[in-house]
Amino acid sequence: MPKKPHKHRDIIIAWADGEDIQYSFKGSEWEDTDSPCWETNSEYRIKPEVIRYRVALFNKTTQTLDGNDKDLEQVWERNPKFSKWLTTWIEVEV
Repeated sequence: MPKKPHKHRDIIIAWADGEDIQYSFKGSEWEDTDSPCWETNSEYRIKPEVIRYRVALFNKTTQTLDGNDKDLEQVWERNPKFSKWLTTWIEVEV
C-alpha cells in the first residue's frame, strides 16, 4: 500500500524553493515564520502578496493609485482636476 504524503508536503516544497511561509495555530491570526515546525495541528500557507491602493475622483472620473507612494499621492492632490479621495488605503491579499 502506498504511503500517504505528509499533510504539508506542497507547502514544505514551496518553502524549500524559497517561498515565504506563514502559520496559524488552531485558527489564530496568520504569522510569518522563518523556520516552520510542520506540526500537524497547525496550518501553513505561502505568504500572500499584499496590494495597496486607494481611489480618487478626478472630475467625475475615478483613478486608482497603486502602492505606497506618498509623493505621488501629493502630486495627485495638487492636480487641478483632483476632486477628492474616495477611499483610504485598502490592502488586499492576493
